[in-house]
Amino acid sequence: MMRSRKRKTSATPSRGVILCRKRNKTSAVPVSLPDEMLMQVLLWLPIKAILRFRAVCRSWAALLSSDEFRSLHMEITKTAPSELKLLLVSPTERFDSTDVYSCSPLVPRRNDRLLFTLDHARRDSVSVLTPIPCRGLTLLYDDVAPAYYLCNAATRSVTRLPPFDEAFDSFSAGLGFDVRTRQHKVVRLTNEIGTVKCEVYTPGGDCWRLAARGVPFRLCRVARSALANAMDNAVSPVFANGCLHWLVDTYCLMTKPRTAILSFAVAEETFMSVRSPGFGPTVHTFPFPLVAPRGLMDQWFPCRWVGRASEEHLAVVDNQLCIVRDRRADPYGSTLEIWKLLDYCAGDWSLDHCIDLSGRVGRDLREPQIVSVIGNCRPGKEIIIASSTHKVYGTYRKKVHTYDPSSGALKTILSVTETHTTPEETPPGLRFGFIEESLAPVHKTGEEIALSRTLARVTKEILLRLPSKSAVQSKLVCKQWLRLIESANFIETYSKHKNMDKMPKVMLIGKGSGQLGFSFVPLNRWIREAPNHSALLCTKVVCSKPCHGLNLISTKTDNYLYNACTGFYRVYRNKAPNIHMPSRAFRVQNAEQHAFTVGNKNVGLTFDPLSREHVVVEMFYKLKDYKTRQYSLECTLRWCNSGGHARENSVPLPPLPVNEMPPAYVEGLLYWMSEPRLGRSHKRAIVSFDIARNRFDVIPCPPCIAMWNSTSPSRAYVVELERFLCAILADPVANSLDVWKLEHGQWGRSYSICLKASPDYSLVTNVVVPLAVDPYDSRILLNSGRKVGLYDPVEQTVENLYSLDQVDDVTSTAHLRVREGSDINKCRHSDDRNNPSSSWNTLTYSKDQSWGKITEFLPLVPMLYEESLACYPTVAKARMPR
Repeated sequence: MMRSRKRKTSATPSRGVILCRKRNKTSAVPVSLPDEMLMQVLLWLPIKAILRFRAVCRSWAALLSSDEFRSLHMEITKTAPSELKLLLVSPTERFDSTDVYSCSPLVPRRNDRLLFTLDHARRDSVSVLTPIPCRGLTLLYDDVAPAYYLCNAATRSVTRLPPFDEAFDSFSAGLGFDVRTRQHKVVRLTNEIGTVKCEVYTPGGDCWRLAARGVPFRLCRVARSALANAMDNAVSPVFANGCLHWLVDTYCLMTKPRTAILSFAVAEETFMSVRSPGFGPTVHTFPFPLVAPRGLMDQWFPCRWVGRASEEHLAVVDNQLCIVRDRRADPYGSTLEIWKLLDYCAGDWSLDHCIDLSGRVGRDLREPQIVSVIGNCRPGKEIIIASSTHKVYGTYRKKVHTYDPSSGALKTILSVTETHTTPEETPPGLRFGFIEESLAPVHKTGEEIALSRTLARVTKEILLRLPSKSAVQSKLVCKQWLRLIESANFIETYSKHKNMDKMPKVMLIGKGSGQLGFSFVPLNRWIREAPNHSALLCTKVVCSKPCHGLNLISTKTDNYLYNACTGFYRVYRNKAPNIHMPSRAFRVQNAEQHAFTVGNKNVGLTFDPLSREHVVVEMFYKLKDYKTRQYSLECTLRWCNSGGHARENSVPLPPLPVNEMPPAYVEGLLYWMSEPRLGRSHKRAIVSFDIARNRFDVIPCPPCIAMWNSTSPSRAYVVELERFLCAILADPVANSLDVWKLEHGQWGRSYSICLKASPDYSLVTNVVVPLAVDPYDSRILLNSGRKVGLYDPVEQTVENLYSLDQVDDVTSTAHLRVREGSDINKCRHSDDRNNPSSSWNTLTYSKDQSWGKITEFLPLVPMLYEESLACYPTVAKARMPR
């Protein structure tokens, strides 16, 4: 019996490849291939061979998957000669799927190769947003779902981006590349009821995030105009010079259109505008200033710079941003002009190409309703032109042409008939693109892999409906559940699912047991159960509103980052201010004595959109003298996810001193009301801090709040209500709160809270802060530090939810009377339906606690929270060496 012997193979890329040179019939001499030569051989291999060679060994897989190898391979493929390959989107026989093919214009279409199939993508609904690949990747869009797909046609890999969170009036997305982080970014510009937002998705992530800097107020109208042009003409932004560019529709501006293009820097995530070229007068009548190319002076003409896709559109030619001017209707000649941008700042343009359409192929370009210049894949190569002609309802004849700049020759390389589901008044999107040889990964998300089966999708729906603590405990079931629950996409989806009703939820904070700093109980449950042995607070605390699922609880000495639903928390010690001045010079007057100040500090919680972590912003006064108006302020940042210990970075000092009231967090920014009793300014203003830019700014207040008088008892502060920044003016004389809301860059009076009929909330003896607004009946949740109630704007009365009764003796038992059934979630929770309509309950207070301090504030502090799974990983403590 013959025994088979296993052949031993070894691969040692670190020392090169060992080849066998045959000496005779029975022996061979090994020859080692140097690493440099091996790298050159691998770099010149086709994509298919490189993907197969990843299976040789682990070291080869790491080498061929590294970012360095991908970059080198892309540089070589750009210089190597290659044939033109097209990506085609084609419907399948099934109603809910779409195929993507690759083809060469030199061979019949019957030889097209299937790249991949998009399941659940309705036929005739998928278009190509980036016909010129962005470093190997192409962005597809399904307008029925709606959904975005990111694909690499060379590697046949595709992934579906996270779904839309909400419906928008208009939106537009493009694909760019960040040269700093070496990552692709999908940028989506949206407009909802006049509010323009910019969101960014990085391949491999699990959710969209807001851009580091939103659309500036001065460019909001320009952005809305650019979105209108993108939606009406089915055009996408183009990527050039590290920026995404949208063409502006001047019909929506109705002013001097100095701006032609809205630009978004992908690396810095900032917006800017680009001036338009001067094309000279046309037959239209709409006056506006023209910016002439190469320094010519601006002039007024009785004309209109047309921003429609059928007349002007953007393209990338020779890696430069260009505007294509369609002059087919010009009586003096039928041409396509290509203007290249020379200088972003000056807005200088030059006419680089003028495509003559008088020939035979040019006649095919004169007839179609839509002609668009796509660009060229490589500098100096032929320019690709696409045309579309509407035949019958939903059917279009589309052609692809090439233009040779050196010879001026036009050639048709592809002609197809397509069916589109878009309305006839909207131009159809592109169904083709180019294929670029690249190893750029699309990074399928962990959730996309985990939810590839029906059972996994059902599991996710069940987990979304579990309470927070039960969802956290479900991590112990198996590794698949652990990865799913800890994924950023699931955490984001869970938070939106649990808080979709936008109802404010109130939690009461008490003293914790053991090592826990605090204990928490929902207000409605506390009203129902009224525990008789709850530990009351023995120290004063101030709570922030929820910021991306977490709350900040501050005491005089510490700051606590809490998720009240899951029990996650972290503790950060206060940084003692460094005093480098004489003892006489260091004097800080006593802080305001009310429920919303703690110690001599002002602390806020924000969220860094770049690092995706919470940041604690602390301000300490080292010098505060109201008589001389002198002050010394110190500001410190603490990133909350940094190995268990907060990183501390100094930031520029705020331009104005801030008052003692806590800040308000709105859309990535923290806001404080300034202190007019300190510094040079005698007027109030709002100080804002942008964590993404690490910068302070000043926002003017409404005129009635900005004016300050040292003899006036009025108080001003800022809060967040209904996701808007609000400025509050508390007038003790009128006993009323005036609430001004900043919406679309304009201040408007939103609410007027009259407290004359509610002496317990008198502004003479209390600081009353609006916490939230009920979205159903518009009642406002108020907190005075001693009472919490709901204000009815119609009746102008306050219904108490939770109050501190007067104490007859400091050593006796404190009675907290809470009327059941008055919770802000009254009649909206099924577990409250069987409760008695009215009852009074008592909470006991132990005699060993310092009641003298408790009488100044609530022993159970109310805190707004949102159900969330947000947390940071626990860092294991290092073991001490023996």
